[in-house]
Amino acid sequence: MINGLTFGVHLLLACSAADFMATRVWGEITRGVLAVLLQGALLLWTAARYDRRAGELVPNEQDVEY
Repeated sequence: MINGLTFGVHLLLACSAADFMATRVWGEITRGVLAVLLQGALLLWTAARYDRRAGELVPNEQDVEY
């Protein structure tokens, strides 16, 4: 959900505020590049959190009775 929302915001900014996203921050680095890097970091962080919690929700094979 969070990753989808950030992608949507990034897409809207890229389409409607191209000049804003193309503003150089440092050297060849623009706000658009920083936004993509931030979005990638958020994606990795949420995936890591999901992986940790998924292990807690699924019972171990040893605990399951057949």
